Amino acid sequence: MLKMIDVLDQRLVQNFTQALQSPTPQFEEQLGQGILNASDLELNHAVTAFFNEVNAIEAAQALDISADRIQALQLGASFKDEQYLADLKKIVTLCLALETDALEQVEVFDSLQDYPM
Repeated sequence: MLKMIDVLDQRLVQNFTQALQSPTPQFEEQLGQGILNASDLELNHAVTAFFNEVNAIEAAQALDISADRIQALQLGASFKDEQYLADLKKIVTLCLALETDALEQVEVFDSLQDYPM
């Protein structure tokens, strides 16, 4: 199973955790460029692996990706097409967060402890 960290440029993956701590517009641009530079085949495999996970549809919906776009991404829509790039960035970001254990480093306020994550 191919992971997002295997598909994207290693510098981008290394900068990811830092970007979570202090987001910058440059990182979002780098992420988009990293997706565009990634191998189509490898990116397709990584997205397919994401959607094969147990709660992937629910996760995609929680990322505000519409049902029709989820279906198009599952069917292998051109990921690098402008209309899907924003949705793909959300999925890539979630995958990177999970694969790098970055969510363990995110501080959750006590008031949010009762919300499912």
